[in-house]
Amino acid sequence: MGWRVNVPTGSLELEKVDHLVLAVDPVFPHSQPRVFAPAAGNEYGWPHVEQQGLLCLRSTRDAVPIGDRVAAHLKDAEELLNFSSAKRREEFEREFTAYWSQRATNGFDHARVRSLVSPGGVTREVVYFLDARFNCYVIADDMEALKRWLRNTGVNPGNKQIYQTWLFRLSRPWTPSEFPETGEEIAKLVPQDAVHKCLEPGLRPPFLFEVETDTGAAFAAVVLRGAERRDVLRGFRHLSRVPPARIVNSYKNRPVERCRVARVDGAWVHGRDHPSSHILIKNRKVAIIGCGSIGAAVAHLLAQAGIGELIFVDPDSLTTANVSRHPLGVSHVGLNKASALQILLRREFPHLTFEHAFSKRFEALGPKELDQLAGSDLIISAGIDFDGEAALDHWRGRLQRTPALLSTWTEAYAAAGHAVLLYGNASILSGFDEEERPIFRLTDWPDEAGALIVEAGCGNTFQPHGVIDLHPTVGMAAGLAIDTLLDKVPISCRRVWMGNPTVVEDNGGMLRETFTDRHTMREFVWP
Repeated sequence: MGWRVNVPTGSLELEKVDHLVLAVDPVFPHSQPRVFAPAAGNEYGWPHVEQQGLLCLRSTRDAVPIGDRVAAHLKDAEELLNFSSAKRREEFEREFTAYWSQRATNGFDHARVRSLVSPGGVTREVVYFLDARFNCYVIADDMEALKRWLRNTGVNPGNKQIYQTWLFRLSRPWTPSEFPETGEEIAKLVPQDAVHKCLEPGLRPPFLFEVETDTGAAFAAVVLRGAERRDVLRGFRHLSRVPPARIVNSYKNRPVERCRVARVDGAWVHGRDHPSSHILIKNRKVAIIGCGSIGAAVAHLLAQAGIGELIFVDPDSLTTANVSRHPLGVSHVGLNKASALQILLRREFPHLTFEHAFSKRFEALGPKELDQLAGSDLIISAGIDFDGEAALDHWRGRLQRTPALLSTWTEAYAAAGHAVLLYGNASILSGFDEEERPIFRLTDWPDEAGALIVEAGCGNTFQPHGVIDLHPTVGMAAGLAIDTLLDKVPISCRRVWMGNPTVVEDNGGMLRETFTDRHTMREFVWP
């Protein structure tokens, strides 16, 4: 339903608007009223005017009386249509990327651009690769960063498939009326000594633009289409002999393709350019020994947090029985857990580093593999057996530079979980009794009844719990890992998750005196 609201002639800054249309949909008042200014058009001459003259206005709350809501929207419309020229420019600049995206050439039918470029730089040369499979340009600061990202996504280009282009740092955001329309507008910005590298005839080079706005760095891109190579070369034997001015002129009157930019650099992925831990952990290396349901889940969280490099160690292959508790799905059954996790995280976070995956027990690692672990900032032991813990503890104690160690596991039914952080020569073994059980455990199980389930026919055992039961311990361990890398934990400690004690008692277990709370995390000094 809609109503025409007449506006006195000349009463608004946007003088051609003589009426508004107030409209509500069938869901109203559980939706927002809409206000149209049909005469405003949709040529991006006025900020916050969308298709068919729809005005982009502040939302009102459902609880406010209907009449007051309508009045508020009409008042906001009046304010918007009375913006001064300075205010209009301010609004266009503030939402630069939104207007650039709205005026992208034919939406997604044309080339898309992904940017690995670090924000905050100056006008400079950068490099790009055209992924013909998706008609997608990937732009990066340098060849090494670009090739590493592409390899992680399954593409391995040669050096000749990577080209130079240019990033321009704008002094202020363009308004829609200033957006480039022709290739010549961009080509003439390229330095003379870079014309032959960046404007090679026959290619369709992308160019990237960065500008600082009130809400952070903003990126835009264009793709140029110039004259055919033979036309540019006419009269010259080699491209190097063609004057730069002739190459630039070959883009005259040729429309540019304005492209949206999807940022895939770490600063954006892990914090949208706003303060986050990423800047402090992007150069850290973490080794994860044990890539089961706990270790793999912790690894995924650390990758999401932006840890620069992860190393994986696990001898086991994924089985169908693992799938319900493991980040790897059925498509990975039969594959080594460490290698499959490496491949999965490479594809999901190609800007990070996952160079090493060792499909062995820790005790079987060779000198070069151990050197990789020794170079880590943190080693995480996730749910490995006592023999593995003992071997890791012994090896770590002999290193000149000792990485921090975080050991994590759960008790039966994941009713309790542990994450022990050790610095220097502190030994995890000092926390175990003669029966190789943690001294600080929270539950006891007479004759292990109920604590472990034996699979029929094969002798394998497993703890009876689901993926939801694991998550408090996984989150606790990952949080302790991040705190360690951010230097927030000055001394060795252990964190404990106390879950649901009823689960223990109902299944024949006994609570120790130290199981004092439910659904609570506690931290203690080690030992």
